[in-house]
Amino acid sequence: MQSDFIKEIQRQKKIPIIGSGKPSDIFDKVAILISQEYKIIEITLRSDSALETSVEIKNKYPNLIIGLGSIKSITQLQEVSKYNFNFYISPGINEKMLDFSNTKDLNFIPGISTSSEIMKGIEYDYNILKFFHSEKNGGTSTLKFFNEIFRDILFIPTGGVNKDNCDSYLQENNVLAVGSTSF
Repeated sequence: MQSDFIKEIQRQKKIPIIGSGKPSDIFDKVAILISQEYKIIEITLRSDSALETSVEIKNKYPNLIIGLGSIKSITQLQEVSKYNFNFYISPGINEKMLDFSNTKDLNFIPGISTSSEIMKGIEYDYNILKFFHSEKNGGTSTLKFFNEIFRDILFIPTGGVNKDNCDSYLQENNVLAVGSTSF
């Protein structure tokens, strides 16, 4: 993963996630987030027009660091990587996506919720992982447990993270940043 990208995540700490919505709603949300000085935004591929809208936003705001989320298959990752977004996020982890991302040198953040999945990430040289769904999988308690075993792994918890609990996540030693639709 590119060190400049990691440094920018460390600076921002909170990554807004834009879920589904009409293209105009997504554009409006991006404009609000930019006005709040966010530089990194994840847009999920949860609507039919999400990719097309993301490409338009990328072209309109070239200094924005945009990631595509909810990538669920190697075919989908291969397709969206053609658009050269800054990063790609999956709710899960699989070998084909890890291989492809390593080969193409993509900033890819696979999702995990178990120790076995973390070990799969380590096997492919990933040390930054999305912890998803964080609240339904034990939240900060699970992250504390993971830190006892996987000291060199950093997490970006998402799922149930919000304005009220994000600071408790950010206090954990193994949390690089948090992602939420509530920012």
